[in-house]
Amino acid sequence: MDNKIEVFKNEQFGEIRTALIENEPWFVAVDVCRALEIGNSSQAISRLDADEKMITLISNEGNKRGNPNMTVVNEPGLYTLILSSRKPEAKAFKRWITHGVIPMIRKTGGYMTDSLLERIQKEPAVIVEFAQALILEKNRVKALECELNTAKPKADYYDAFINPDDCTNIRTTAKELKIPERKFVQFLLKEKYLFRSPSGQLLPYSKDSNAGLFIVRDFVTYCYTGSQTYFTPKGKEVIRMKFQKKCGEELLPKIAR
Repeated sequence: MDNKIEVFKNEQFGEIRTALIENEPWFVAVDVCRALEIGNSSQAISRLDADEKMITLISNEGNKRGNPNMTVVNEPGLYTLILSSRKPEAKAFKRWITHGVIPMIRKTGGYMTDSLLERIQKEPAVIVEFAQALILEKNRVKALECELNTAKPKADYYDAFINPDDCTNIRTTAKELKIPERKFVQFLLKEKYLFRSPSGQLLPYSKDSNAGLFIVRDFVTYCYTGSQTYFTPKGKEVIRMKFQKKCGEELLPKIAR
């Protein structure tokens, strides 16, 4: 089955072709390399881990350059390419992708781009499909707002009484939960709470379900700059329940708050 492509255009970075595969956004690798001015795109793509890239069949409409089989990268793969770029504007590119492209793909399964408008002109039925996606998203937002209103008193209490210093790094959190650190990290990667950067740092995905679970602190040493992920008290409790449900292991009854 071929994957339909949506093209995102930006005056600074040009065109980036994307595909929604199993409800996750994927990006055409050569487009990302071009936008980031990565000279040897083949070499950069070859360095990605196997789970960060794949070859997929692109629809003829989204691929007018001959070969329908193209390499696409997921979010971790995208971030790996961004970090490998020496272009000063790489940070701005990442912000456009993470704050504009990805949220719109996840909300509607598409984006009102020029390519989508062309599809609607050729296939009027597409607008019905797009409208249905918008209706579903609107209903989902309403449901979330109701949940938010119900949870607000508890959230206010949490904000007032939880000390940010209660946040702990991965190793300490694993010890608190009585889980071997290696097993804990494997679980976080498998469940897509975290991904490993090219430098080996474990960082959280930028998605709604991770909101409030982690904080990332930057640090600078004499010869190294990096980031470290910390679990909030809320994050510890969410992960504790998820791990217990997935792995069937009885953990500590509750994280101390």
